[in-house]
Amino acid sequence: MAQYFLSKKEFDKQEAELTEALLEAQYELRKSIKGPVLVLISGNDAAGKAELLYRFYEWLDNRFLVTRAFALPEGIEGRMPHLWRYWTSLPGPDKLGFYLGSWYHQPQMRLVRGDISAQAFEQQMQEIRSFEQLLVDEGVALIKLWLQVEPGEVAADIAEVEQNVAMREWGDFSLADREQLEQVTQRMMALTSTPEAGWVRVPSADAHYRDIQVGQLVLQQIRNLRNKSQRQSAPPALPREPVAVLRQVDYSLKLNKRDYAEQLQRYQSELRELVRRPAFARRSLLLVFEGTDAAGKGGTIRRITQCLDPRYLRVHGTRAPTPEQRQQPYLLRFWRRVPTPGRVAIFDRSYYGRVLVERVEELTPARRWQQANAELNDFEAQLQAAGTIVVKFWLAITEAEQLKRFEARRDSPLKRYKLTDEDWRNRKQWPRYEQAVNDMVALTSTADAPWHLVPAENKRYARVEVLKILCRTLREALA
Repeated sequence: MAQYFLSKKEFDKQEAELTEALLEAQYELRKSIKGPVLVLISGNDAAGKAELLYRFYEWLDNRFLVTRAFALPEGIEGRMPHLWRYWTSLPGPDKLGFYLGSWYHQPQMRLVRGDISAQAFEQQMQEIRSFEQLLVDEGVALIKLWLQVEPGEVAADIAEVEQNVAMREWGDFSLADREQLEQVTQRMMALTSTPEAGWVRVPSADAHYRDIQVGQLVLQQIRNLRNKSQRQSAPPALPREPVAVLRQVDYSLKLNKRDYAEQLQRYQSELRELVRRPAFARRSLLLVFEGTDAAGKGGTIRRITQCLDPRYLRVHGTRAPTPEQRQQPYLLRFWRRVPTPGRVAIFDRSYYGRVLVERVEELTPARRWQQANAELNDFEAQLQAAGTIVVKFWLAITEAEQLKRFEARRDSPLKRYKLTDEDWRNRKQWPRYEQAVNDMVALTSTADAPWHLVPAENKRYARVEVLKILCRTLREALA
């Protein structure tokens, strides 16, 4: 144990130097807005997890520290995707965040108690690994600590502190449980240690040694952010042959006024009845609307909202990210809008902007929008696993029809506000947008969340077709 021990004199000397360096690094982090730095603090109950956190609050500017403590999920958290509460609690890019009982605690606890199988545990570890890689790719720095105290190493003063105030994640575990926990921990580290987010075991029997070691790790990670270059992993391959799904759409489909009125009423009534079913209270509905400019997304969405209870409905108009949002992981603002059970969320434009407008306008590196196809599939898969019904629509019109509608908007005092210079500029890039849509559909149309390509040359047909598809999907999901 001698090599993991610091005398009080040596600790005081190193602490003074470390505190000064950490404060300077924290200032640089705020100024550069390269972050956040997330420190996951896990480990033995007697290792002093809470005490380590107290030390950082002594050393650093508390205004830019964020602490999150996660127990087993209760209430609404237990009914949402496993990673939802971690996404929605991510600190800002200028912050240093400490997570006690992070996204690893629940799977570990459940496996040791026999609530999940080893196979389910490994699946969750793979989801976490993908989640962490996404965070790293978006600029988040991760430090994953396991504070380790071997049996017989606990000093009397630490044991006394643990007994009174420290965080006790494994307090009701028997000796056999604790032995199994070590095996689970080893498996967890093997499955989730990556070059960008590796686990670090920190000997913690001596509080002085523990605090200095972790302080130096945090300092090094913040400094690394200054010269951090984006990870240059090979991007996923796009389809080898150019695909042209939009050219397979039958734009001639129409609906006359009489049939439209009859079918609109029919499917609106059915939609109203479906979301009132008791089974829907345990589910949620996420509707994604994308499409050609002037294809009629707004009018179609209104035909859906007309028959839904506004108390349980939200329509999110997705715009370009704000400067603050551009400094955060891309999916964060969409995770914060995920519907809770019994509710409906409609995205008028959506998270697919990364593989559409950001791709075409070159607003994000090609490597990132190519990786995003798989990330968006994973995002939707997590929602569906927790009970969210995801339905995606692309409303399609021809280039000639778009020009006709643009000119009509330009000449109408009531619709002139809908037409912008950006609309005309986007129109000039029609071929690039068309290929982006074709690739998006090919790579993100999954068995459980397929893209529905709806011809919208005739607005009446498009509105009814969307309602028809929506009702059919809900009937099948709630059966």
